[in-house]
Amino acid sequence: MYISTTMSLLLLSSIPAALASTEVKPKPSPKPCTIHSTSTGSFFDLRPLQLTLDGTKYQTATNESFHARGYDYPANFTLNFCGPVVEPLDYVEGISESRVVNVSAFYKTQKGHVYSIGQENDELIFRGKKLLLNYTMGSPCPVLDEDGVPVDSDAATSKANKRRKSTLLSFICDTSPSLSTRPAISFLGSPDHCTYIFEVRSRYACGGTIQSEEKGTLGPGAVFGVILGIALLVYLIGGIVYQRNVMHQRGWKQLPNYSVWAGLFSFISRPRFLHHYSRQASTSGNFDFKSNLP
Repeated sequence: MYISTTMSLLLLSSIPAALASTEVKPKPSPKPCTIHSTSTGSFFDLRPLQLTLDGTKYQTATNESFHARGYDYPANFTLNFCGPVVEPLDYVEGISESRVVNVSAFYKTQKGHVYSIGQENDELIFRGKKLLLNYTMGSPCPVLDEDGVPVDSDAATSKANKRRKSTLLSFICDTSPSLSTRPAISFLGSPDHCTYIFEVRSRYACGGTIQSEEKGTLGPGAVFGVILGIALLVYLIGGIVYQRNVMHQRGWKQLPNYSVWAGLFSFISRPRFLHHYSRQASTSGNFDFKSNLP
C-alpha cells in the first residue's frame, strides 16, 4: 500500500514537468524588412535594398534615395525601402515637423510643394503569392472634382478630406545582372491621387533559405554537411548489420565493402614499404624486395 501511494505521488509530481515540456513557445517576431512565405516557406530579406547615409554592406553611403518616373503623372517620385528617405526634408504638406524625418516616399510638384505618400514601415506582407510593402499616413488626399481632377486648394485639401496618401509596393523576383544592387522601380498609377502603386523588380525578392548569419539556423554548407554525415552514418551502420547478420562476418570484415577499403589501404601504404625497403637495400647492398613485400 505504501509503495503504491509513493508511486502515485511520483506520477502526479511528474505531470507538471511533462506539461511544461510540451508548452508551445511563441515564435520570435521577424526582423525588420524580412518575412517567411506561408505557402513555400522561403525566407525573404529586403534589408539589402535600404539606403542610408552611412551605407551598409550591400549599399554604399548615399544622400540620394531611389527615383521612379511618373510619366503621365505630373511628378516624379522619390522613395526608400523599409526606412525613411535619405534626403533632408524641411516642409511636407500636411505632415508635422516631428514626423517629416519618417517619410519613406514623396513627390515634388512643379510649384515646389512636397507631398508625402507614406511614412516609414518595415513590415512585409504576403497577399497570396505577392510580396507587398505598404506606406500609409502620408499627406492629406486632395478633393477631386467631377472629372477626378484634384482641386487645387489647400483649404479644401485640409478641411474637406481626412484621407491620407498611401503607397503600395509590389516586389517581383528578377535575377537580371543589371539589378544586382539597385532595383528597377516602375510607377503603375494612382487611380484617385491618393493611393500610389509601384512595381519593384529585384533579386532580393526571389527568396531562399535562411541566411547563415541568423542565430539558430544553418547555412547551405552546414545543411549539406549534415545530410552527408547522416548518409555516411546510415551506410556504416547498415553495412555492419548486413555483414554481421547476413554474411556472418566478424572483426574488421564486418565493415561494408571491406575488400575495397582494404585494397585501397594496401595500395596507399605499399609505396611507403617500397621506400623503406629500398633504403635498407641501399645500406646492406643485398636486400631481396620480392621476399619482403607485404
